[in-house]
Amino acid sequence: MTGILIPPVITVTISGEIDIATCRAMRDALVTGPGPAHLEVDMSAVTFIDASGIGVLLAARRLAVDAGGSLTVRAPSWAVRRVTGVLGLDEVLVTR
Repeated sequence: MTGILIPPVITVTISGEIDIATCRAMRDALVTGPGPAHLEVDMSAVTFIDASGIGVLLAARRLAVDAGGSLTVRAPSWAVRRVTGVLGLDEVLVTR
């Protein structure tokens, strides 16, 4: 018998304005610890996001993928969709 490790799904809800003053809290919220995890980041209540917030999101995605997991942006708000679209990140950041 062989076992298959299925990484846990961790849902994190981000809300409000994500900028240089708040991105550290977002980064801390997205840290999952050692081992793989599938992060689902609910961004439906984000009213503003700048490059520092996008940088945190991309770094969290890279860490999750490198550990054998993934990062999915769930229900991105208009503010998030606008910035990711302008930056051409729609193909990099999986959304649902």
